[in-house]
Amino acid sequence: MARFELDPNHTLLGFVARHLAVTTVRGRFNKFSGWVEGDADDLAHVTGEVTVDVSSLTTGVDQRDTHLKSADFFEADLYPTMTYRIKGAEKTGENTYRVNGDLTIKNTTRTVPLDVTVEGEVPDPFGGKRRIGVSATGEVDRMDFGLNWDGVAGAIPFASHKIKLEIEAALVEPATAGQAST
Repeated sequence: MARFELDPNHTLLGFVARHLAVTTVRGRFNKFSGWVEGDADDLAHVTGEVTVDVSSLTTGVDQRDTHLKSADFFEADLYPTMTYRIKGAEKTGENTYRVNGDLTIKNTTRTVPLDVTVEGEVPDPFGGKRRIGVSATGEVDRMDFGLNWDGVAGAIPFASHKIKLEIEAALVEPATAGQAST
């Protein structure tokens, strides 16, 4: 069984929303940690956890970021983290998988599957054993997590209810347990 740690310096945890149903807005979280553990021959029992610092959210617009962290959306002061817990995976293609996990935002937990592609594996040049690149996509309905603010635009929500998840991650198998690479 191998354990891999998320490399925060080479990972992007991003999201995509629509503003007023016509404009795409992208954001990301800059502070997070995580790990994945399992056996490549038994993906049904792979486990892992990613914890995200909600206050690290950025869309490139300070006013929008402040609003997203407020009680209208994430309530970052009251709920400073969100967590994704991996419960298993199934192989769907040569390098693709369906990862099953539970996402918790604001003390509300929902199952959120992710479609994952393993982009490649190399020996880790920074002191770990192996480095694996993965891309993942998924979708959540923000309303399921109590991110309910819709503004005053009438029938068109200011922010789409469906939020796309975009993840580009480097996973590193440390040379020794608990040792992170740079």
